[in-house]
Amino acid sequence: MTPGLAMMLVGVLVVPAVLLWGGHKLRRRSPAWRGTFWGAVVGHLVAIVVGSVAAMMPAAEWSDGDTWRGLAGFWSFTLAPLGGAAIGWMSRRNT
Repeated sequence: MTPGLAMMLVGVLVVPAVLLWGGHKLRRRSPAWRGTFWGAVVGHLVAIVVGSVAAMMPAAEWSDGDTWRGLAGFWSFTLAPLGGAAIGWMSRRNT
């Protein structure tokens, strides 16, 4: 299993489970937690769109050194929710 495939599986299977756990009793959580949660949700939704577009590229356009497609198609499912969570945490931690 390649690292990209492992990160895609983490992003497709583990991230939604963590979001499901993180959204439990969300109204009682701190503003920083809510910001982190909603940032991760938005990041995951963006990753779904980006990954779907990358997956629809015709195979004739692929190359061995195509790092952007690998980043968009495999790594975005994990990196985008983490980035969104970080942005949400920073924007809501002082309120």
